[in-house]
Amino acid sequence: MTAGFARYRTVLSTPGAWGFFLPGMLARFPLGMTGISILLFVSATRGDYGTAGALSAASAVGYAVAAPQLARVADRVGQRKVLLSCAVLCAVSGGAFVVSTLSEGAPLWILFATAALTGAATPAFGSMVRARWSGLLDGSSLKGTAFALESLVDELVFIVGPVIATSLAVGVSPAAGLVSALVLVCAGSVLLSLSRRTEPQLKPGPRVGRSALFLGPVAVVAALNLCFGGMWGSIDIATVAFSGEKQQPFMAGVLLGIYAIGSSVAGVVYGAREWPAPLPRILWVSTLVMAVGILPMLVVDTFAGAGLVLLLAGSSSCPALIVAMMLVVDGVPASHRTEALAWQSTALWLGVSIGSSASGHLADFRGAPAAYAFAALCGGAGFVVALAGGRRLRPVPAADTPAADDRPNLPTESGIR
Repeated sequence: MTAGFARYRTVLSTPGAWGFFLPGMLARFPLGMTGISILLFVSATRGDYGTAGALSAASAVGYAVAAPQLARVADRVGQRKVLLSCAVLCAVSGGAFVVSTLSEGAPLWILFATAALTGAATPAFGSMVRARWSGLLDGSSLKGTAFALESLVDELVFIVGPVIATSLAVGVSPAAGLVSALVLVCAGSVLLSLSRRTEPQLKPGPRVGRSALFLGPVAVVAALNLCFGGMWGSIDIATVAFSGEKQQPFMAGVLLGIYAIGSSVAGVVYGAREWPAPLPRILWVSTLVMAVGILPMLVVDTFAGAGLVLLLAGSSSCPALIVAMMLVVDGVPASHRTEALAWQSTALWLGVSIGSSASGHLADFRGAPAAYAFAALCGGAGFVVALAGGRRLRPVPAADTPAADDRPNLPTESGIR
């Protein structure tokens, strides 16, 4: 285990790593804060939960639609220009949204326009950071460890972010959570733009005109992430319904925390060593375990049993996501990595929205078991996608990948390279 944690220490010792890892982590917290912050801010200010939810959705749609396009521009002109432009646009649109919400006479369309624009001005920070890791660690077995680390950051963002946002909105002021999220986006963008040493290098020559979505395994993995998102969104709703049916709604947070713990621990274990099995095989196994592992929730009737099932089912989710992202970066040229990874974030967001909506209706009419069944169905569909797309889940030579001499020397520890 000590050798395993040494891999994480070695990854973070890579020259320039902290310069983008910390800003990237701080800048991602708004992904777990903005939606609920808008909901709490608008509902407290205008007393309308319907409008608040619609505005929160508008911001999420803006992000999902714009993120791949911003990432594509970043691949072409560099991350720095995109990050600085987004910082300015997010500050202006976010500030306009706050002012418009507080102004009683502001037309509703202005709120929707500024909410959508604020979401669209939020870069896909996770994609940008992973693209930097890929450039630094190409050819190194430590890339899997770096991606495991980023997946753990994602888990932290979506677990802690809503808690921070709610605490600020309730304990400080209704606008505090949203304002804090905007500050983190803008500050994170600026700080990440200052890390010029690790910014993916632009390559001269003609560029492929088509989107990265049609390159290598990108579309297959995006479809897979759509299924993953559908499963996770369904599990969230199903677990809330399960706890409500047992007359103990507060246990939903506990059970979802157990699911997240299982995922996080498995992610740490995965990144702590180099696995000899091919990445597609790991993906197939972990996806199958995700789908089958949630099935016992159709018959479980106690919180203890539910906790055990969710712990085991969650243990495959983080490794599956890590491997999926690694297959993307290994399957496209370096000049298209940021966009390719951004499509995965969009697919996950869309999947979560679909899963939450569908399972919510199922839970209302058929109860929690029906919602868990939909989660299992999403997992099963993901397994079929992974199997059917097997031929595309393989590395391709990337002519624009930096040569070893162009990358910073990687630190070594106990023979780890």
